[in-house]
This record gives sequence, C-alpha cells and structure tokens, in this order.
Amino acid sequence: MGVLSPDQLDSFIERGFCVLEGAFTSSQAAAARERVWERMEAKRGIRREDPATWPPAYDIEEHLDAPEVLATFTDRLAAAVEELLGPGRWRGDRRWGFWPVNFHFGAHEPYRIPDFSWHVDGNWFRHTLDCPRQGLLVIGLFSDIAPRHGGTIISQGSHRRTARVLARHPEGLTHLELFERVLAEPIGDFLELTGAAGDVVLGHPFLFHTRGYKHGGPPRFISNTEAGLKEPLVLERENPADYSVLERSIRVALQAPLPVPGGAQLCRF
Repeated sequence: MGVLSPDQLDSFIERGFCVLEGAFTSSQAAAARERVWERMEAKRGIRREDPATWPPAYDIEEHLDAPEVLATFTDRLAAAVEELLGPGRWRGDRRWGFWPVNFHFGAHEPYRIPDFSWHVDGNWFRHTLDCPRQGLLVIGLFSDIAPRHGGTIISQGSHRRTARVLARHPEGLTHLELFERVLAEPIGDFLELTGAAGDVVLGHPFLFHTRGYKHGGPPRFISNTEAGLKEPLVLERENPADYSVLERSIRVALQAPLPVPGGAQLCRF
C-alpha cells in the first residue's frame, strides 16, 4: 500500500494537487525556521525580535543545506513524490530550494484574491508538455497557516488549461509566453493553502498560483522546490499500467472537457 490514498491521487489528477499531512513534525519545522531566520538576518538584516525590520515579504532563493532543514524531506515525503512521478523516475534531490516568507503582504488592503503575479514555476527552462525539469511543485509548510494568514493561492484545475496550451506548442514556450496564453482567459476555483507546520502540498507542475494577502498571524514560512525527473514524460505508452500519476493527469487534461471555473476572474503575471 502506498503513502497516498486513492482520494489523494484523484485530487492530484482532477484538482492539480494533494496534501500529505504530517510529512515532517512541527518540531522539525521549528528547527528549520531557526535556520531561515538566521539566513534572513545575514542577507537582509531581518531580525525576529524587531518587526520594524520585516518587509511585506522576503524570498530566499537558495537551498539551505543545514542538517535540520535536510531532515524535513523525510522518507515518507520522498515515497509520496515517487508515487506521483513513478518508481525510479524521480531524480531524488531531497532539498528545499526556495523560501518565500510572508510577513504582512497586503495587510493594509481589503482581503481579496490577488489578480497579479500568477505563475507556474520554472523560469530556468523552456516549457513543453513532456518537460522533465519541474516534475512536481512541492510546497512545504514550515509554520501553521490559518485562513487569510498569507497562504499560497492556487487556481484549482488550472493545470488542465496549461496542458492544453502546451499541447498546441510542441516547440515549447518561454515562461512569459506560457503565462500570456494561459491567462488570456479568466481562471478561478481559487483556494488558499492552509494547514499545519509539517504538511506538504504536492502540486502539479502546470498549476497556477500566487502569493496570498496576509491579514493575521505570525510570519508565514513555506518552502517550494521541484522534484525533477530523470527523463521526459511519456504520454503514449504501450502498457497503460506504466503511466505515472503525473502522466495520467496530463492525459486526462487533454481528453476531458474543461470545466467552467467558479469565481473566475482575469489574472495576470
């Protein structure tokens, strides 16, 4: 029996993500946060004990290789990643690569779903339907995140539209070209990612998301990383049992009618 339930696998295929609760412990999350605070102070002079030094948001665009941080990419999390990507197909890089900290972004504005900064990750490669570079969007929660406390906002099901856009461009698209085409029509079914420190969101690489407004709570710590593949995806296999969950999700996206998103609005990068 795998780490992920059938409902979680279905959620990944249909909604573009699933959540692995308690992928690491709250104490492990706290130990990792200590290293992030240290790095923010060294890089930008952001001090935990002095809120006057806190910007609205700050991103550490680097791996943190302290043992306390590496320990949070647990065996259970690695097994879940492999369930979605297929046995032996993941590169196996068990590191967190990007640390967006939300202190008070949008705190002085009415709460709403932002219509800007919508994106998928991967500005370092050309996007194609079978590209192995991203694999999964892995979002680790390193602090508790309550509603309206700055969680990442996702557009559920947007991975389907992204897949269709990429299918029309086998030559590949740059980051901005992809955004322009996907966001030419309204997106919706918005959801703020909330949960407990130690939860991990396993997202589709084609899932559009943005930073949420933060109207309460302590600084929000998450980390994003990719789970890249050894080889490109294969969307036409002789044996259907050989498709990974990720490959199946793309096939479904290309074959099933696109649902009309709820609460849709025009968004931009």
